[in-house]
Amino acid sequence: MARVLRKPNQTPGHLAPAPDTRGDKTRRQIKAVIAKLASKHDLADISLADICKGSKLTTGAVYFHFKGKDEAVEEMVIDEVETIYGRLLETDHPSFDAMVRAIIAQCTAYERTNGRRSRAIQLIINSRPRAYEAWIAARAPIIERLTTLIARARHEAGLEQDASAFLALFILNSIEDLGMDVFQWGNPTLKPYAEQPEDWIARQTALWSHAILAPIPKL
Repeated sequence: MARVLRKPNQTPGHLAPAPDTRGDKTRRQIKAVIAKLASKHDLADISLADICKGSKLTTGAVYFHFKGKDEAVEEMVIDEVETIYGRLLETDHPSFDAMVRAIIAQCTAYERTNGRRSRAIQLIINSRPRAYEAWIAARAPIIERLTTLIARARHEAGLEQDASAFLALFILNSIEDLGMDVFQWGNPTLKPYAEQPEDWIARQTALWSHAILAPIPKL
């Protein structure tokens, strides 16, 4: 995310972007190289030498900006999750159907375009607390918006809304896990459905739109 500088007498709600320094550009360059490498190779197979070669920087230059490969990879992952979920907030989707379709479409496009990078993101989120916290924070507004839309749909259908937040989290997790299962691991049962992206997206949207209107069993 861009750093911000506050001008004199400027309130916190009106922060201006800080000037883009050479260091900022170099850090982005290093992270872009890592993201590109992670699309084709497992993280364990990416060396510091590979990063230096791709960014046309010396080892010393990389260490000037990051403590090492692990920190640079973690920063790349944080940038990726903030971008991925941030894009979903750029449009004010008017209904659950519209928003869930946008989530599925973006997840599908990302998996099909970026190869193994999703594995790297999942690995770092599961192993680095700072990346995990960034992932949770980036997803929170998505879950909140889904919750509101689910509650509205259930209210209009005369159903209780207490489980809306649980449904929102469950659906987002399921969409992401399904995308990984199909596009990263090639699940043979589901893969044929995903070979037609528009049909794949439409089927899932219809499934989740039906699921949110099911009565919640009493425990």
